[in-house]
Amino acid sequence: MSSSLEVFDLDTGDHLGRVVDLHVEGLMLLSDRPVDLFRSFALQVNLPMTLNGVREFLLDAESLWNRESINGKQYWTGMHFTNLPEASRLCIERMVASV
Repeated sequence: MSSSLEVFDLDTGDHLGRVVDLHVEGLMLLSDRPVDLFRSFALQVNLPMTLNGVREFLLDAESLWNRESINGKQYWTGMHFTNLPEASRLCIERMVASV
């Protein structure tokens, strides 16, 4: 089982990448291809385990920046949450507090 938080675009079903940094205002994504900038996304973040009965959480975010990784094969993308439902916020707070 993967131990990473995998991120999916709810509109297309595409796998966007995995979360490498997370807080209640946004996330940093690591992906195999660049993510379109200044685009709004409806996202599903899948958890590697069940957290208080939850296996995933939903949110809306906008991609604000990206850059190529040092190896040139992956991309970092910064995303700001534009709509974070209360259940998703609580899930993120629990994960951040446990680190």
